[in-house]
Amino acid sequence: MAVQLNKREKLAVWAAGIAIGLLVMGKLVIFPYLETHEKWARQIEAKKVTLIEMQALEAEYKNFKQLSDHSRIRLEKRGKDFTLYSFINDVSNKAKIKDNITYMKPSTIEHKGSALKVDVVEMKFSGVTLKQLADYLHMVEKSGNQVFIKRAAISKSTKKKGYLDVTLLVETVI
Repeated sequence: MAVQLNKREKLAVWAAGIAIGLLVMGKLVIFPYLETHEKWARQIEAKKVTLIEMQALEAEYKNFKQLSDHSRIRLEKRGKDFTLYSFINDVSNKAKIKDNITYMKPSTIEHKGSALKVDVVEMKFSGVTLKQLADYLHMVEKSGNQVFIKRAAISKSTKKKGYLDVTLLVETVI
């Protein structure tokens, strides 16, 4: 039994069939594709952020590696017989303030879990001029021996007017 439809009803059935077909196609093909595409876009953005962070970390690592290599080379250049105490004594002599040394207290600090040791000398100068102090500090810091002034306490000399009393904490890695 065939149903006879007029032209208008046939057109309505075709339109409804096309609409249902488009909905099914949209539900099964188009919407999943768009959702997957959006998911991929979010993942790509997340990966771009991760890549930028990794590039920044790589640059930071290269910088630290370069500084580490530079420090290692400088430590190797100063020789195996290098001691902080004798270095400071020599620099004091060159700066012409060796006679102003009141005391020098050497010590070594070992950090747990590290092979590096820090050699430290606390020293006090009495009655030095600002120029002598500046020359001494410059010679220590710019020696290329990886020696650093960790702490400095400077006060007016109680014995000589216009002079300074200085306590320094000098350190290096050994």
